[in-house]
Amino acid sequence: MDPVTLTQKLVQIESTDPGTGEEQVADFLEALAAQHLPDFARTERLEVLPGRPLVRFVLPGRSAEELVFLCHMDTVPFGHEWTRDPLGAELVNGRIYGRGACDMKSGLACAFAAFLEQAEACTEPPAKTVQFIASMDEEADMRGVESALAAGWIGRDSRVLDAEPTDGCIQTAHKGRYWFRYTMHGKAAHASEPWTGADAIAGMALALSSVRRTVARLESDPFLGKSTVTFGSISGGTQPYQVPDTCTVTVDMRVVPPYTIPDMTALLETAADEAAEQIPGLSCTVEVTGNRPPVPHHEDSELLRLMKNSVKAATGKEADVTAFPGYTDTAVLAGTTGNPNTLSYGPGSLSLAHKPDEYVEVADIERCYNVYRALLAEWLG
Repeated sequence: MDPVTLTQKLVQIESTDPGTGEEQVADFLEALAAQHLPDFARTERLEVLPGRPLVRFVLPGRSAEELVFLCHMDTVPFGHEWTRDPLGAELVNGRIYGRGACDMKSGLACAFAAFLEQAEACTEPPAKTVQFIASMDEEADMRGVESALAAGWIGRDSRVLDAEPTDGCIQTAHKGRYWFRYTMHGKAAHASEPWTGADAIAGMALALSSVRRTVARLESDPFLGKSTVTFGSISGGTQPYQVPDTCTVTVDMRVVPPYTIPDMTALLETAADEAAEQIPGLSCTVEVTGNRPPVPHHEDSELLRLMKNSVKAATGKEADVTAFPGYTDTAVLAGTTGNPNTLSYGPGSLSLAHKPDEYVEVADIERCYNVYRALLAEWLG
């Protein structure tokens, strides 16, 4: 099983989200698995949305203990400013170019190749169970992993690895990802007499400045670092001659423990109250539009121990262990169930993901493939 060729074949199948979706990738994986899985293995498919399935391949063991590869099939849309074909999967100077090359079709290819190689070698059920789950919608609302949880495919006791690009590190912890729709309500008035109204845009400007200062002062986490805030979009007002009565901002907070959704909601409300002291008549509403809690680092995680051993066995080097900058399918599992055995390790760099001319190094693919093979060898004894 050649993970480099498999990466190229996967990149050549469009699976943009929003866009084409994952069905063609799922069909391809099922057809490939049918050539290599032993008779006692099983394949299951779950249609989460029309044309957007989850698919899993199970190598059932004599023990219910399970190791799970959880890899998403979708990519972000192509975007603009490409100098190469986003579906070309060109191999140039040791790099494969294309949308999803590093996020995460190369990781999917490495894990699936290692899984099928192990499965094909089994003439009877192994000592422990191994699963490969091809997920959907990771690049949007993460409905794939949520559906896998609801279906009982994975749970708190699973040991679950995703193949996100990690720059050669093992990555274990995640800041919380909290999203809000933050609306300032004021009072419309003629712009020549602004004191008769309450300027919602001016109030929002005061509130956002306060929010930034307050978030910067929040307590840091020794592993995850500092909390951050980003204001992604803003809208408000109607005409230049009218005092605006509303202003709405979307807020993205990446928050470390011990801070929670109620803490951040209160922070936004306090900032609006402070603005109202300067501009009487203002009020605010805070709507939570996304709630992904922080995931702490677990130094005693069994999967972390296995991964450290596997990286050392495959590369001869000790792996750096760091936090993952974003939020992944495994983070959803950990944040929902408290599972301490979830982590990310995959080829490529997150700094190249979602950008034009995305690429992955062939050397990275080969490294991760060998690490996954070592992991399976240790897991199955």
